[in-house]
Amino acid sequence: MKKLFTYSIFLILPIFLIAQSTEEVEPIDERALMEKAIEIEASSSNRATERQDYIDNIDTQIITLTGDIQFLSQQLDLTNIYNRQLQELIDSQNAEIISINEQMVELDKTNRGILPKLEEMVTTLASIVENDVPFLLEERKTRINELKVLLVQSNISTSEKFRRVFEAYQIENEFGRTIESYRDEITFDSETYNVEVFRLGRVGLYARTSDGRHTAMYSKKEGKWIRKKGIDNELITALKIAKKELPPSLLKLPVERI
Repeated sequence: MKKLFTYSIFLILPIFLIAQSTEEVEPIDERALMEKAIEIEASSSNRATERQDYIDNIDTQIITLTGDIQFLSQQLDLTNIYNRQLQELIDSQNAEIISINEQMVELDKTNRGILPKLEEMVTTLASIVENDVPFLLEERKTRINELKVLLVQSNISTSEKFRRVFEAYQIENEFGRTIESYRDEITFDSETYNVEVFRLGRVGLYARTSDGRHTAMYSKKEGKWIRKKGIDNELITALKIAKKELPPSLLKLPVERI
């Protein structure tokens, strides 16, 4: 009987202890634990996203800076090439300036020899016109006066001055090999007439009034126009040839012996 009682006590004691322990532990709120776990996970995920954004931003900056460095490197290369070419251009211009200065010195020496010669040529040309048969006098004298003005102009090159003087000589030279007709006013027998003039090179100068009543030829020996009868028909033909209204043909006009 005593054994049975003792065994019963040992059997009841653990049950009592378990009951006592159960009363002391507070009940667990599983929902709160779940929400807490979710909150921690979300917070961790946000921090991971922020770290990834930071890393992506750093990568973007690195790519941008790398591109800027490459662009600046290319610009530096282009700048160095431009500076080299610019320096070559400056060196070339400096060499050209030196060459021009040397040429100007030589040109100044040349001008001292050419300009007096050109002045002499214009003076000679004026003398030729003055002593020649008096055809196109206004035109020819105007050309000579223009040359005199041209020679003293400092803004005109020596080569241009030479070209103009040479051109004037060519024009005068052509007069000796050509014929032409033009209108002019001449005086003979103390009367002034409006006439049509026929120039036969530098050999002869003939004139005819429009009505054909008066004809004349220039006498270089006497230095004036003199009346000349009996040449009207030949003079009409000569004038038509000069105007290219008739083909060239033999003319029977008087020529003065000098």
